[in-house]
Amino acid sequence: MKLNLPILDKVQGHTNILIAGMGGGFDVFCGLPIYFELEALGYDVHLASFSFSDIVGLYEGEQLTDTLVGVSTDIEGIFDYFPEYFLSEWFYDTRNDDVVIWSFEKTGARPLIQNYKALIKHLDIDCIILVDGGVDSLMHGDEPEPGTMFEDSLSLLAVSDLNVKTKILACLGLGVEHEVGYAHLFENIAELTKHKAVLGTCSLTQQMTSYQQFRDAVMYVFDQQPTYPSVICSSVISAVDGQYGNFHLTKRTHGSTLRISPLMSMYWFFDLMQVAKRNEILSHLRLTYDVDHAWEKYEGRRKDLKLRPTPEYPLP
Repeated sequence: MKLNLPILDKVQGHTNILIAGMGGGFDVFCGLPIYFELEALGYDVHLASFSFSDIVGLYEGEQLTDTLVGVSTDIEGIFDYFPEYFLSEWFYDTRNDDVVIWSFEKTGARPLIQNYKALIKHLDIDCIILVDGGVDSLMHGDEPEPGTMFEDSLSLLAVSDLNVKTKILACLGLGVEHEVGYAHLFENIAELTKHKAVLGTCSLTQQMTSYQQFRDAVMYVFDQQPTYPSVICSSVISAVDGQYGNFHLTKRTHGSTLRISPLMSMYWFFDLMQVAKRNEILSHLRLTYDVDHAWEKYEGRRKDLKLRPTPEYPLP
């Protein structure tokens, strides 16, 4: 059974597709089912991650710039947290496949933009699918509860700045993030719908080979770094496997309340440029170089924005 991707008409005719996690080490995992489906269709697909790992401290791997490294099993060491490395290890151990996970150091906007440009040139990329584990990349910044959209905004800015023909945003895991105001989220999606920027949705199911591979990769990495599982990936797996409500796949979430639902199994696809156009933060991040400066600009812009009133929430 295949994942019924609604973006196949958008990627048709492209040669090299980059699937990039936008907000942390595990966001790239949320792009794996798309990766497997496109790979099976014969596309050349590559993986990248806006990493929370210590990329600058690496002295191995394919060093494309000082803050962009191709992570593979060639890297040696003992790591408590390095999902990109363990994902590459899964590819090698499970499929005997040397897959490089291109990893961006967590920087400000200027280095990130330059790193993306270097990677686009290196791989001859003509289509980018930026992947958000969650949905806070869709927030504008003027919501009372915008979620953790800081890293997402940096990635959104970087990709929107690239000279690449097709740029798509994919979100997986709607409902996982408790810190997101969902009344505003649905209002934002409604506005994108009005401007024909919603490219469609599809759902993962247990019968899909792409989901089975995704689940296997995620659980493999959880085993390698048991102290640092992903709440979003574990919630997506729980939802696809038919769990509901306060179900905990990993010990990390014990003591908190989870709201697992079938909505978490759905992909939402958007025109990335239309999403970037509505983000009130991006222009204030553009001239930042390090992550601390970017955070200061983000916080300053948030304080200056007049918060939108909360609309009526259409769901109980």
